[in-house]
Amino acid sequence: MNAVGEVLRTWWDRWRPSVTGLIVAALAAWVSLMPSLLPRAWHYQGIVTGVSMLVGYGVGVALRTLWRRVVAPRISLHPDVIALGDRLLAFARLSAPYVLVVYLITATATAIRWQDQVSDLVESPRPPWADYMRIPWVALGLFVALLIAARGLRVAYRAFVRAVRRRFGIGEYTARLAGVVVAAALLLGMVQGLVPRLFFDAANQIFSAQNNEDLPDARPPREPEKSGGPGSLVDFEDLGLQGRRFVSGGVDRETLSDLLGEEAKEPIRAYAGLESAPTDDERSDLVVAELDRTRAWERESVVIVPTTGTGWINSHAAQAIELLSGGDVATVGTQYSFLPSWISFLADREKAEAAGRSLVESVVEWRDSLPPGLPRPELYVYGESLGTQAGEAAFSGIRDIRATVDGVLWMGPPNSNRIWHSLVERRDPGTPVTEPVYADGLLVRFSEDPAESRGDDSPWIPPHVLYVQHATDPVVWWTPDLLFDRPAWLAEPPGKGRHPGMFYMPVLTFFQVTADLGNAVGGSQGYGHLYDHQILDGWAAATGREEWDDDEFQRFAELHAVAMLNQDRG
Repeated sequence: MNAVGEVLRTWWDRWRPSVTGLIVAALAAWVSLMPSLLPRAWHYQGIVTGVSMLVGYGVGVALRTLWRRVVAPRISLHPDVIALGDRLLAFARLSAPYVLVVYLITATATAIRWQDQVSDLVESPRPPWADYMRIPWVALGLFVALLIAARGLRVAYRAFVRAVRRRFGIGEYTARLAGVVVAAALLLGMVQGLVPRLFFDAANQIFSAQNNEDLPDARPPREPEKSGGPGSLVDFEDLGLQGRRFVSGGVDRETLSDLLGEEAKEPIRAYAGLESAPTDDERSDLVVAELDRTRAWERESVVIVPTTGTGWINSHAAQAIELLSGGDVATVGTQYSFLPSWISFLADREKAEAAGRSLVESVVEWRDSLPPGLPRPELYVYGESLGTQAGEAAFSGIRDIRATVDGVLWMGPPNSNRIWHSLVERRDPGTPVTEPVYADGLLVRFSEDPAESRGDDSPWIPPHVLYVQHATDPVVWWTPDLLFDRPAWLAEPPGKGRHPGMFYMPVLTFFQVTADLGNAVGGSQGYGHLYDHQILDGWAAATGREEWDDDEFQRFAELHAVAMLNQDRG
């Protein structure tokens, strides 16, 4: 029994946590529970808090090491003070783990008010109290697991240092330096090479398999106006998962006519998948050939949709413009990746921009080269999230956009968007970054809620360019600059849905908003990265639809809801 006790004491002496580390970990846990842009499910918040605790613990250990090796040796204290400090430290070492558990539970209980307020602001249901109280246990479990893994790495590092000293007979500090260099090289290689390559290779394998999956309701269209249908130059099976969903979706001419109470046209949907042709330009050429085949020049408008990641086109957006136009529209898109939008944002932004540029330029060239005797449809560009960045890539700036197309609707633009960023930076003085005004709104407009444009007769020179962005959308506001620079949107009064208690903390705010990225659709429609219910108003504004008021919106919102009943958003 004594032997077991001795083993346990030895283990505890070796593995006991740092008091300073636990204190900073507790502070990090508290920060992770503070108000951010969006509410979080209990399991996601538990993960965020657990990771935050590990980071805080690491910072605390680093501070303690700095104190002991640099500051403490330069301070002389009375032996009685040193003895008292040792007794207090011994007590703290024994009690700190238990205090941390109690503290984390208490902190979570007191943070419930914040989380409920964030849920209320974005019109999301409040989670039950019992769900909140699962957070500390998830956080503690993850923290302990990560801490054990980190300790294991430290043990491996020390073993490496001892082996180097024995093998080469070098000094301790030289061996430690060698260990740091090797560890840094391995870490850098993993971060920049092995891990990303394995991650993206695995992602490609997983999502390329998903790209070939069959959808229960996705069948080759019977209408020749859709790619993959009769007479199409594109094979239905080559369109990919999202392409097949797109061309097999939407209501047909007969249903449109019944809904609108007037004769409608069969909407054109042209699409090319990754397997339809090997390059962006060839896929764009296929889409243009589909426009010719379906006589798209006879339509009132053509909507160009640079897609996100897997080739996704929001079915709400396509259905909305088809309703508003009575089917007198052609919507076109191409696929450039197997990867979903968030992975494409990390790895394929250049690929997204190249594909968007190719698609827009090809369709614009098609429109401009139509013979004089043929009508020229109006051209519109639509995009969401990464699709806005793909669309922007085709233009040099706002002047180029206005000279090329007849309207633009971009929703949830990432902060890295070049044109968006330039316009926001040059906004009219005194206007907020969450809803900026540029050139008095004459050339381009930004809106948190395009419903505000109903009945608005203020001057807006066509073509209309509209960005819709939410104050609570982390995709719009995330940037590496958050590490050390307070953003304008946190220096201003809070925009719609943002908690007034959210404030800027160097480094910590960056991690808060980064965590929100993984939860961007965690609120309700009209908040975060969810824009479906604002698409009708957005299209009405971008196309300059006349007599668009509350009654017209309500009418089309009801029709849109009926049209979307059996459609999958994707």
